[in-house]
Amino acid sequence: MSRTDAAVDGNALADHVYRALLRGIVDGTYPSRARLKEREISDRYEVSRIPVREALQRLESEGFVQSLPNRGVTVAPVTRADLEHLFELRLCIEPFAAGRAAERIANGEVDPAPLVEVMGELSAMQADEADIPSLDFHEEVVRLSGNARLVRSLAPLRGRMEWQFRLTRDARAAEHAIEHQQIFEAVMAGRPAAASALSYAHIDLARGPMIAALAPLLDD
Repeated sequence: MSRTDAAVDGNALADHVYRALLRGIVDGTYPSRARLKEREISDRYEVSRIPVREALQRLESEGFVQSLPNRGVTVAPVTRADLEHLFELRLCIEPFAAGRAAERIANGEVDPAPLVEVMGELSAMQADEADIPSLDFHEEVVRLSGNARLVRSLAPLRGRMEWQFRLTRDARAAEHAIEHQQIFEAVMAGRPAAASALSYAHIDLARGPMIAALAPLLDD
């Protein structure tokens, strides 16, 4: 096996462990402040400690776990302020990206086929089951902006957004479906101002209901 192949395999293992731990945090298998021991995780998922360590580092960068003196790695508690900050950051990134995506499509600078594909997946699913395609939709709009810094800024938020979308899939599900369609149509039509305004409204309108739905899981 070449070094490149080994690196790919290592990344795949780390991603597998990351996804498994994230699911465990979302479904409560690993509750707030639970300790995550490398050896136990390594044994559970039958991998070495290296991908476990990489997965934990990724989860820490996304705010899901924290390293504490004499405690090791534990599941980080989530506060209302944490979620407010997430929405504030998204409001800074996504509306601007939607406007730029519309401009680039209008100017023929980018192929919108991936966004069309994601939108097709969303349309084919029940509104309350479309959390991951919904996340893909948001990411694809940002990617179409052509701004690599915006894409990198959104990337660390993906895990927390997935956590949020999965746990609040019943909050405004029908409204989200309509709003995604409106944003999609504005972007595809090359209408920057409308795309930006619709993106902002979509995120802002979701903030209250989503945080309310997550309230029982939040720390003070």
